Amino acid sequence: MIWIKSALFGGTIVTVRYIFSLVNSDGDQKINKMKEIINFTEYLRIYSCELKMSLEEILQKYNFKSPEIRIMIRAMIDSLRDKKNSEELLVYMNEIMLTPDPFNRFFAEIIDYYGCTYSELLNKKLSFAVREMEKYLEEYALKHNEKKTLNNRVSFLAGCLAAIIFV
Repeated sequence: MIWIKSALFGGTIVTVRYIFSLVNSDGDQKINKMKEIINFTEYLRIYSCELKMSLEEILQKYNFKSPEIRIMIRAMIDSLRDKKNSEELLVYMNEIMLTPDPFNRFFAEIIDYYGCTYSELLNKKLSFAVREMEKYLEEYALKHNEKKTLNNRVSFLAGCLAAIIFV
């Protein structure tokens, strides 16, 4: 009988911690997507400003880690072709990427000046966008890590409490 209670106690703690880890993994996925968007923006700056490649060529060369980002970049190209503004891309990004709106706004603003400015100005604008996205990512990652630490502590305590009540 003691073995069953011990197994239930341990299983309850592990289950509660697993549920909290799923909550934490959502933030980790957002951070990974934001990092890839920053990497793509830097890649875009180098290849479009310094090497003078078209956006379609850059899209073919870039190795995407996330299919959502590939879809979003295709939407960006379509927005540029249809001469849509950044607000429409921002709405689409919020639906697809699920990353924070202020971060998405920095990236979406790229289409407002991409293709209609000189290389040097575009280079500065893309560099500025990368810096701002990196600042936001650092703040978001810090908050996420604090929340993650708190969730890990709470998950253990909640798991123990649930196990005590259950057993």
